[in-house]
Amino acid sequence: MILTHTVTDAEAGLTLQQLLRGPMALSGRQTRIAKAQGAVTVDAAPFFSNQRLSAGMIVRVTLDGYDAAPKEAHSSNDAPLEIVFEDDALLAVFKPALLQCHPSPSAPCGSDTLEGRVRAYLGTPAHPVHRLDSETTGLVLFAKLPYAQAHLQQQMASGTFHKMYEAWVLGCPEPPEGEIDAPIAREHPDSFTRIVSPAGQRAVSRYRTLECLSLSDGQVVAHVQLTPVTGRTHQLRVHMTHIGCPLLGDTRYVTSTSQAVSQRLGLTYHQLSAVKLAFIHPLTGERVTLTHDAVFSFDPEKTALIP
Repeated sequence: MILTHTVTDAEAGLTLQQLLRGPMALSGRQTRIAKAQGAVTVDAAPFFSNQRLSAGMIVRVTLDGYDAAPKEAHSSNDAPLEIVFEDDALLAVFKPALLQCHPSPSAPCGSDTLEGRVRAYLGTPAHPVHRLDSETTGLVLFAKLPYAQAHLQQQMASGTFHKMYEAWVLGCPEPPEGEIDAPIAREHPDSFTRIVSPAGQRAVSRYRTLECLSLSDGQVVAHVQLTPVTGRTHQLRVHMTHIGCPLLGDTRYVTSTSQAVSQRLGLTYHQLSAVKLAFIHPLTGERVTLTHDAVFSFDPEKTALIP
């Protein structure tokens, strides 16, 4: 496997050794073997480990002995895993609702998690690139190599990794399409709940209304497309509540009306689904776009609507 990395402006001045062990996330063993084999080049030429790099230089590392885990070694008793995309470097899967992405205080080690299912499938450690809340459904991307994980997380920091969601909310946003630029902070220093606050970090979300429907009780709900420009905790949920359109089923960011409507509809968790990921492949340099249909527990076809 050949890893290719273009030195960024922020990485200029690092030594080759620092780049390999830092941004390229190679282990000490991988670095030693690659250098001993002459498998590391900079702009297609040999380069000393202590030489400093300049922006735009292309570093290539050939890793020997990499083989994907054989599929026949995976247990037939593993928990179900819906694979959306897989190659030598990446694995994208669909996460169902109420499954934690990785071990946490609410899902201690040994619990059923998406990361655990991925590890069981691969037969090797998995490196999550990002995460979704337990209640959120949709696409989650894993890297099979630390290098790929580091490369993708750099894209997230630089804004070249894009996500798109769909949601059902109470009310019909006005205007039907727009941008929400409202800073987000913790409600209290030790609180997990977020609020819009001038003291918070800048947070930007874009929304587009796909359809608005009237329920039989006169309430209006909307199917919306949401794009987070920044990546704050609970950003989309906080922002939609901020503009008066809280997510259906949400139990944290609610109004008395949204809570009542969600209860009448039998919704016990928020209706948010990650439907699209777009990024640059860390090995090929090609643009990759992955999609999955939105999955909700709310089904308008089974809900009484006003004709």
